[in-house]
Amino acid sequence: MRASRLLLVLPLVLAAGCSDLADLADEPTAGAPTGSGSQVSNEFSATAPFTVTVDPAALNADIEALEVAEERDAGYDRSLFPHWKDDDGNGCDARDDVLVKQDRSGGLTEADCDGAMTGEWISMYDGETVTDSGDIDIDHFVPLKEAWGSGAVDWTTEDRQAYANWQENNWHLIAVTASSNRSKSDQDPAEWMPEDEGVWCAYIWAWVAVKTEWHLTVDEAEKAALLDYTASSC
Repeated sequence: MRASRLLLVLPLVLAAGCSDLADLADEPTAGAPTGSGSQVSNEFSATAPFTVTVDPAALNADIEALEVAEERDAGYDRSLFPHWKDDDGNGCDARDDVLVKQDRSGGLTEADCDGAMTGEWISMYDGETVTDSGDIDIDHFVPLKEAWGSGAVDWTTEDRQAYANWQENNWHLIAVTASSNRSKSDQDPAEWMPEDEGVWCAYIWAWVAVKTEWHLTVDEAEKAALLDYTASSC
């Protein structure tokens, strides 16, 4: 796990009585992965809750920098990633926080948590506009099972909770249609890509960003797909 999260995660870790922070190493704090020449912000684009202008050469370099390893899926259970927690103590769990932050209507606040919401969300994966929160899933851009097999198997529970509820950018957790999220399931880009081909470059960038930020590995097929989609879509 990246140690730029240290100041944010440390109170959680200390509260849990965990003293093993040796796996955290100094890194820059925000936005794009180290070495990226792409320009990115949390501002909404037409079809995504973030905006990125991708530098293909830099993205290729970031992909090449990822460690390649076979996935280790044995022992995975979703409950090993305590999720939809109110880690920031604002009275909203992580799911509701994302619904409020990624709502385009501008009419939702923390006061709307813990209930059905009416707003406006654009699902990056299929381009659909949704107004009922019950039709929205909050997707972990790199799914929990994929994260487990790519390195989270070695994390502490506190680190996995931080990953499952992380909201410091708009591409780690993303509001999408329930149908597209379930179509994606726990598949990586070698196995699944969004229906909307227009977002493929941004999708690959965000996938690589999460993998880089959290020191997660890629397998051979995944790396090949990332490079191929960068060449064809960016």
